[in-house]
Amino acid sequence: MSAKSHKLMIGDLEVHYLEEGRGQPLLLLHGGTATAGSWGEAMPRLADRYRVFALDTRGHGRTNNPAQKMSYAQFADDVAGFIGALGLRKPLIIGYSDGGQTALEFGLRHPGKAGALVLGGTISRPTEAYLEGLHGWGFPAPGKVDLDRVAAEYGPYFEQIKVTHMHHYGPDYWKAFLSQISELWLTLPSYSERQLASISAPTLVIMGDRDHLGGVEEANRLYRHLGAGELSIIANVGHEAVNKPLFWDAVREFLARHDERQD
Repeated sequence: MSAKSHKLMIGDLEVHYLEEGRGQPLLLLHGGTATAGSWGEAMPRLADRYRVFALDTRGHGRTNNPAQKMSYAQFADDVAGFIGALGLRKPLIIGYSDGGQTALEFGLRHPGKAGALVLGGTISRPTEAYLEGLHGWGFPAPGKVDLDRVAAEYGPYFEQIKVTHMHHYGPDYWKAFLSQISELWLTLPSYSERQLASISAPTLVIMGDRDHLGGVEEANRLYRHLGAGELSIIANVGHEAVNKPLFWDAVREFLARHDERQD
């Protein structure tokens, strides 16, 4: 079975998503500048046990962005709207990078709505290393973009960005898109220990030990203060840990202990 493409209207938001499999619902939330299609082989492998939904985030891929602004709070509310519109009960939510930040925000804003959360490559505050990493990528200040630097850092992927997100707003949308991404990334919220402790859903924090945007220290801070946190560190890998088999081994083992089947 291959994933089917759908669109769903939630107010003025037209959400594009992929769906595959049967069973307990599971949502995949991609990273910044990516799309639902970025999950590759993970989606069909999860679909042997779950009803998997991979969403294009607001302003990404084939999902529009009427407000022309991005925030993790809005992304989380979009996810809640999606869950409500489809009548999904206690979905499992896997987020990576920006998707992980969205899942974290979802846990805060919509308590009791998720069966379990996986926060991959996710942090609980904008650390100096995080900000320096973004500056190095060509995002010097909120809303500002050094296009030459971004092109150099992203390589061929920069050209993909230009065409991947143009479906609603035309071939020049990528410029506004990157400005919105810069604003989003450089205004990352800082969550207090009390806020993190209020997230009661079973939550796996998973991080590459060489992730220069997060790292072991930040993964530990997040894990320690969650209400029901677990931690998995993937050795010898950076922010691309989501592409490693060990990442998915840890995720599947965690989900099997917290999904409705628990076998």
